[in-house]
Amino acid sequence: MSFTVRLAAQAALVGLVALSSACATKDSWMGADKEKTYETELNAKRLAEGLNNDDYYEIRKHNSLYVLADAKAYKLFLSVGEIPLMVTKFRVGPNGEKAKYALTKSEGKAMESIVGYKGGAQNLYEGNIPGISKGFFGLVQVEDGSYYVFDNWPALQAFRKSGSATGFVGSAPSGAKVTYVGATSEPSELIAKFAGLHDGK
Repeated sequence: MSFTVRLAAQAALVGLVALSSACATKDSWMGADKEKTYETELNAKRLAEGLNNDDYYEIRKHNSLYVLADAKAYKLFLSVGEIPLMVTKFRVGPNGEKAKYALTKSEGKAMESIVGYKGGAQNLYEGNIPGISKGFFGLVQVEDGSYYVFDNWPALQAFRKSGSATGFVGSAPSGAKVTYVGATSEPSELIAKFAGLHDGK
């Protein structure tokens, strides 16, 4: 074998080793089953990074806390009185209440494949993630049926710690008291959002 041919063979061998190493990395082909598992975990992580933290709904009744992080889920809850897809945790409320955390369909699938996965509602309630800094909407309905409405996450956190808050007072379509926390005058945008959620009910 000539010197030139030996060099070519060595170069080819080095290239093959490099290719084999590259194929063993996390982001490369790992076989059909492992690749599918990896994609499932990756999609779940991407979902988690999405946070689902632009709105928050907490309803306190029947010695339970119903926690949701999606407007559609909240409206469905209002119509059926229960959360279709959820995780229940016991003795987590301030008075030992059990908490029922709503899950979206995507979050439910992620929970099936990732140990310890938590949906947006649970992450918000537990303080693992904050609500978004701009455009946030939050609502807490307390035991007497009255509502507290928020346009920022820190105010909602403060309310959950103290149990009280002040602001512009209005009423729900049902006649229940609604406090728009922190507002000194009629907050038209928040009132519109609240009304849209309740559709005259």
